[in-house]
Amino acid sequence: MQLFARDVPELPFPDDTDTLQVLWCPVDHKPYSEPHTIVRWRKAEEVGSRLIEAPEPDPDSDDSYLPTACVLSPERVEEYPDGWELPAELRARVWAWEESASNSDGWSYFSHLATAPGSKVGGWANWIQDPEQSVCGRGHEMAHLLTIASWELDIETGRRWAPIEERPLLTPHAPPEVQSPADVMIQDAGSLYLFVCLECPERPVESLSQGS
Repeated sequence: MQLFARDVPELPFPDDTDTLQVLWCPVDHKPYSEPHTIVRWRKAEEVGSRLIEAPEPDPDSDDSYLPTACVLSPERVEEYPDGWELPAELRARVWAWEESASNSDGWSYFSHLATAPGSKVGGWANWIQDPEQSVCGRGHEMAHLLTIASWELDIETGRRWAPIEERPLLTPHAPPEVQSPADVMIQDAGSLYLFVCLECPERPVESLSQGS
């Protein structure tokens, strides 16, 4: 993945950089059976045309970590923290609202209104299991940088997040590319999360993954 400040100015680029490169080794690495990531903050003028053509995969590569070629059409969305990251009192109020008569459309905060699912940059982590906190080597709490997800959305509950033109496809017989257009699988329909330290000037990045 290669992102430029001109396209995603919200990213916390270190001074004198404007390009984020994320690469991974497409084989399982311990302890969580996930691809090992390498992150580089660089200047676009130094990158040039590199990464435009993907290298040939090693014969030992895991096919589930080799994305299918596709065109990305990113969009900005408004989201809110994962329900399990809310204070207990607020979470109880959310549950009460979901059960109330005023929620006649059957909205679920967890499924429809909280964190956007799928692969994304910035925002809140869409946890599959319990929330986890990443800490950099200097003890600073880290912020969500990006998520690489196995599924872009759930067929049953993802209508809130699906592109309008794709919503008619959200049926039990939807083709696989609707749910996973890049055909990437992290653990068991899991996600790989990258976190960045906003206090360290060099912006160190750590990763962790969760599976279903």
